Amino acid sequence: MMVEFFNNFNLLNGKQKKFLRESDIFAHLLIFLSSMFEYEGMADEINTDFIEFYNILNPNGGCGVFRNNSKEIVGYLTDGGMLNEYGICDKFNLNTLNDTHKEGVIDGVNAAICWNNKLHKSDLVKISRYTEMFNLINTAEKNLIRYARLFPVYEVNDSLVKEQVDKAIKNADNGEPTTFTTKGLSKLDSNGQPGLNKVELGDYKAVDKIQYLSTYHNDLLRRFYSMYGMAYSQSMKAAQQSIEEVTSDRIVSWIVPNDRLEQRKKFIETYNKVFGHNATVKFSDAWIKGYDKYMKDLEGGYKDEEV
Repeated sequence: MMVEFFNNFNLLNGKQKKFLRESDIFAHLLIFLSSMFEYEGMADEINTDFIEFYNILNPNGGCGVFRNNSKEIVGYLTDGGMLNEYGICDKFNLNTLNDTHKEGVIDGVNAAICWNNKLHKSDLVKISRYTEMFNLINTAEKNLIRYARLFPVYEVNDSLVKEQVDKAIKNADNGEPTTFTTKGLSKLDSNGQPGLNKVELGDYKAVDKIQYLSTYHNDLLRRFYSMYGMAYSQSMKAAQQSIEEVTSDRIVSWIVPNDRLEQRKKFIETYNKVFGHNATVKFSDAWIKGYDKYMKDLEGGYKDEEV
């Protein structure tokens, strides 16, 4: 039963398979990006994963914590008030996925608001665009692999030749030799016409093009990771890149993560004030290691090291 359940992918139509493939890619990128920060000291009932999920996926680029019946809840943010002189609402609504919500939320008064970045934008469009591109690459690789296979089709003029060809193919699969009658197969059939015509539906020489798709996949993944501080490009550094160029790339890649951390620090400061906690937020272990390298770059620590 379990095998049948997991093998039902082949029973789906093309649109359903495409949806599942893109969902899988999207989930991979979301897990990567949502693992950037670690929260400690918040109320036990708060699922801190959803702070990141809401910030990353909510088109308004924000979430917040409010109190409902003495319970602290994380909800995604929607506009709910007038705009101030900077075009930012003075009040918000906080909503959950089970329709629990709070209207008229004021940051620092009855709730704490967390913005994804200083522009109050989510990462939804970016993740969706990369998801689409990765799926296109995977589809192209699959089609190219199929096209690059040796896949001959034989056209025959009579049943005798067909029988001999079918036997040869079967024997070839089993590694056994085959004997043919010259007139029936490779020369002439009973009507004096060629008995066998081979048509190639694929081109095995196209297999070398797969490496270009694979390289583009890695380039795209490298681009996404580097955008968020993880200098993935350093493990695949081009031979012509200097140490200074590589270092510069790493420094630039930390602009966005530092901005995201700053917004979450402001959120935690407000959260502690409103709800009386001593919570903290920091980069997760993987990003801390990347941040240490970034700080050494700023101090010139990588000038004399091999990258």
